[in-house]
Amino acid sequence: MTQQKDKLLFTPGPLTTSGTVKEAMLHDLGSRDAEFISLVREIRQELLAVAGVSQADGYEAILIPGSGTFGIEAVISSVIPRNGKLLIIINGAYGKRIRDIAERHGIELVAIETKENTPPNPQQVRRCLTDDSSISHVALVHCETSSGILNPVHEIGAVVKELQRTFIVDAMSSFGGMPLNMAEAGIDILISSANKCIEGVPGFSLVIADREELLASDGDARTVSLDLLAQWKGLEGGGQFRFTPPTQVLLAFRQALRELDNEGGVDGRANRYAANHAALLRGMRRMNFREYVPAELQSHIITSFLFPEDSNFDFEEFYQRLSNKGMVIYPGKLTEVDCFRIGNIGSVFENDIELLLTAIESTLLEMNVGIPDQDSSREAKTSDTVEYEDYNSTSSSYDNTRVPIGVPMILDYLASTPTALNEQTVLDAGCGTGTCLSELRGRIGSLHGRELNTGMQQVAKKRFADDAAVHIEQGSITELPFDDETFDGIVCNQVLHHLDPGESDDSDAEGFPNVRSFFREAFRVLRPNGVLVINTSSHEQHRDGFWWAALIPAAIDQMVPRFPSIDRLKNIFEQTGFVSYETAVPLEEVLQGKQYLDSAGPLSAAWRAGDSSWSLTTDEELAHATAKVTSMLEDGSMDAFMEERELLRATIGQTTFLVARKT
Repeated sequence: MTQQKDKLLFTPGPLTTSGTVKEAMLHDLGSRDAEFISLVREIRQELLAVAGVSQADGYEAILIPGSGTFGIEAVISSVIPRNGKLLIIINGAYGKRIRDIAERHGIELVAIETKENTPPNPQQVRRCLTDDSSISHVALVHCETSSGILNPVHEIGAVVKELQRTFIVDAMSSFGGMPLNMAEAGIDILISSANKCIEGVPGFSLVIADREELLASDGDARTVSLDLLAQWKGLEGGGQFRFTPPTQVLLAFRQALRELDNEGGVDGRANRYAANHAALLRGMRRMNFREYVPAELQSHIITSFLFPEDSNFDFEEFYQRLSNKGMVIYPGKLTEVDCFRIGNIGSVFENDIELLLTAIESTLLEMNVGIPDQDSSREAKTSDTVEYEDYNSTSSSYDNTRVPIGVPMILDYLASTPTALNEQTVLDAGCGTGTCLSELRGRIGSLHGRELNTGMQQVAKKRFADDAAVHIEQGSITELPFDDETFDGIVCNQVLHHLDPGESDDSDAEGFPNVRSFFREAFRVLRPNGVLVINTSSHEQHRDGFWWAALIPAAIDQMVPRFPSIDRLKNIFEQTGFVSYETAVPLEEVLQGKQYLDSAGPLSAAWRAGDSSWSLTTDEELAHATAKVTSMLEDGSMDAFMEERELLRATIGQTTFLVARKT
């Protein structure tokens, strides 16, 4: 039987989960078995660590079967004494749900309520607590998932602590997805769920509580099954749930915690979610969608977008068409405006966001909803900017758009040195996400990668986290922190054009100073008879080695001067001490891999991310190029256009390898 591919879930939960998390559930486990008791103990300790606290600090983790709301109700119905009073801070549906729970249990309460896109004022909280000494507890939703607004938990926590009240925080959709130390934020009790940012599956909620607050609640519980203190005592006493535990869900959650740790903990996961959010905003704004919550108040968890002001837009149709394309978003949960929500959390990455944006764009076209003819996602370029592409944002999806090229040539050049490959030490200068290093791994004795961009370096570091033979570090290649004569070979793939902003006169003897600095450093750290292998593109290759280059001539004209010509590189080799240089062209290989020949590719932002030249197009040039592609696809002339352009590429290639040796 062929398994149907799961849809991508851009929701606040349940979320898209990794295959390994799902696979972890394929086991039966006795709820009174020692293995299960150990599993629960491990999860509870790990949860405390995610919250930045420990049992030694006086905190406890309690697991409650059921959805996140079960955890909220367990806390509200258990820890507030019969004579207590609850202040609820409300600016969305989940704050209102806390109020509903408190009212159902007959708990006295007062509320501070603001608009759904407006954060609460900590000074108003201060006034309320100062004026009413009977208030014993304060409840706040950290990230109000109905809108995506991020509430000021630290500022309010400081007020609550100063005035000696108990602070309850619904961190349902933020816990594990953004750094939050409970003690530093003044949080006494935190509630979240298995199926949010830790990326487990639904089945239980989790509560992390100050032990003294927990013990002080003895006798206050208003329910049997949601008695928080009794559940803690059961877990502490014999490691048992009081009622049937979700065993398979807990197995999946342990795997999810391990994957959180492998991603770099909460900080690493927050970086991925933030990159997803940034990509989403760029794409949605380009299509003229507006967010409901001001940018400075948004979390990177989920974003509410207002319905477009177009009579052809119908959300139900929009939702269903996206679902049919394998993309699931979320309807709005606001009372004031019409909106829908898109989540950035779960096991989704920036390339998945780009797939969603492409699906949204095509869906709007199907529905005859107007889209502005511009690409505001690209940042403005200045004449002295070398990093014209936002690699921090594109790093997570980089490997989907570009592939290593000429690896057999690189290995041949390295093999021409006196040292056997499996004994060599080789540097990849400007290693990006480490794709070339991946091809060399196992063939070269010791590999080093140096990358200036933080996002790219982090991807490479994660790729080789378990490989002691590959060393990744961050830094410039114009200053190499290595001793003289460290390496047998140095490889530099499609990096030189990022070192200098370009020259108006390629004959300038002092041009490309950073390239010269790199070559001098390379010569210094190479051993005698070592090789420097450069992969770059000639000016001719840049203009005629890519079928689509003719569509964006102005951008190509800006890009070409950033590349030292082949003759200029030969001169720089000689000037920095290298000898015996030679060149070779891999005619059959292309930088974008299989996606290169996608005739509709220029219509997709994700596809355009496969070459830096597209980031230099103006709004006008991009609009003209995409209109030209659309026209050629419609009138059937695209095949002939691409065939003509590909005949040129077949004779000159896309890149040129240059190798020089140190005497």
